Amino acid sequence: MSATNFREIPFNYTSADDRQAVIGLLGNEVWDRLEQLRKRRVTGRSARLLMRVLGELLVHQRNPYLFEELIGSQKRRRALYRRIESDLAVIERNASEPMVAGVLAACREAVARFQRVVAQAPAARVRVRDALGAVIGRENVLFDPFTIVSHATDATDWRLHLPLAVAMPMHEAQVAPLLATIASLGLHAIPRGAGTGLTGGAVPLRPGCVMVNTEKLNRIHGVEKHDFVAPDGRWTRGHVMRLEAGVITEAAMEYAAERGLVFATDPTSAWACTIGGNIAENAGGKTAVLWGTCIDNLLSWNIALPSGKAWTVRREAHPLRKILHDDVVRWTVLDGEGNAVRSIELRGDEIRRRGLWKDITNKALGGLPGMQKEGTDGVVTSAEFVLHPAYESSRTLCLEFFGPDMDEASRVILQLARAFPNEGREVLQALEHFDDEYVRAINYEVKAPRSETPKAVLLVDVVGHSDDEVARGVARVQKIVDEHGDTELFAARDAAEAKRFWADRKKLGAIAARTNAFKLNEDIVLPHDALAEFARFCDLVNVDEERHNQLAILDAIGAALRDAEPP
Repeated sequence: MSATNFREIPFNYTSADDRQAVIGLLGNEVWDRLEQLRKRRVTGRSARLLMRVLGELLVHQRNPYLFEELIGSQKRRRALYRRIESDLAVIERNASEPMVAGVLAACREAVARFQRVVAQAPAARVRVRDALGAVIGRENVLFDPFTIVSHATDATDWRLHLPLAVAMPMHEAQVAPLLATIASLGLHAIPRGAGTGLTGGAVPLRPGCVMVNTEKLNRIHGVEKHDFVAPDGRWTRGHVMRLEAGVITEAAMEYAAERGLVFATDPTSAWACTIGGNIAENAGGKTAVLWGTCIDNLLSWNIALPSGKAWTVRREAHPLRKILHDDVVRWTVLDGEGNAVRSIELRGDEIRRRGLWKDITNKALGGLPGMQKEGTDGVVTSAEFVLHPAYESSRTLCLEFFGPDMDEASRVILQLARAFPNEGREVLQALEHFDDEYVRAINYEVKAPRSETPKAVLLVDVVGHSDDEVARGVARVQKIVDEHGDTELFAARDAAEAKRFWADRKKLGAIAARTNAFKLNEDIVLPHDALAEFARFCDLVNVDEERHNQLAILDAIGAALRDAEPP
């Protein structure tokens, strides 16, 4: 074995290498002993048998179909345990190092622990189903392998432990008592919507986790007109949509659009992600340039707490626009009886830093429950969102940036952001770009009559209250583009072509075609004027890493040739 990324354990179809798998099964001390034995060249048949034992434990713990077979078949259990004990007995007979005894003891302890889990599983399931079923109905407490494996990870594809069970509440009022019941059983609750998250927030980190799936909380309760008092004391009328946490974001957007309104939280995964997940992540999307992220568009939300209590968080004096840096934003937290628990007040530049429109470093937000906490403090069950009147006219533009780097693209994006202040006329409703790696990953069809691949692509929605306003906006964009020789502008001819333009941006998963299976996603927020510098930094890091890997390969080949014996 090797200390770095070595994979000798059979049946290991996870992202964990041997070191991570052994530490997870047997602990750090056993891994250190195995490394010492390897360095002393105590290897051979015993090492292969040990890896097979660990592989059996790993695959039966990680594969719910195999685990289910063990629970249901005494014959399968006996065959597996007999095979494992036979392998361990061979290792014990051949052991010539005292250190091996400690490894064997740890293995036998791990096997015994696994046998206890298998033996106790039927009774444990009955206990969990009885307790949770009393709250949400027995038919909504699931243990079948298909459901379990589909809840073992989210869009990160990190797989650490299988959940014990999946609970699917039917009604919002069931969630708080469900959480309290899970806690009373000594288990851990993990809220989950559609599983599209890229932060690992819906991944079980330990055994004994119950996934609280909110997909059955999928009711849109309608759109109503509300009277609002703005911070300056003026009254205004606006539209509010009330809906449950399991509603798919795209369904909410379509419901609003049918009424001439805009549901402004529009993440790339809108076709699948849920409202509760949007709040837990403070999701943004392409319209954030105009209307901000989720926090800007929320009027109130309900959250169920692990204690079994339910709170409502309500924003005071919503101005029906994006939060600006100089705003003072206030929320009141109410208990189940409507009594004020506390008030939270934040300045706009505490919610997001000046020069940025989302601050990913301030997860606490002054203790604002549920918002941006990734489900760590409770389960969002429903919400009220303010809606915006749809602009009567729009045009989608595609800008392709060529040249050797991101400098020109950065200048154009910065000019566009400054050229369209929100003054009630033509404005940019959406503004998103993707770079050359993404361009290649999705097999993007270049629109410009050029042979090279664009360094970046920018998609823009120019909107206004009339065709004339939009035409002025497009002309303004064209004037900026005309100043830059390596930028090309293309306007969608109709709504269908505009949809095709934006479809390219929604192919986020395709980037994995050009990366390894365990790609890490990082949320990064930059000032517009730092975009070019950051792109250069990333290019240099990639070049340095590639050169490092090339030299490491040459060193490894050289070492192998030096140690090789002639045939």
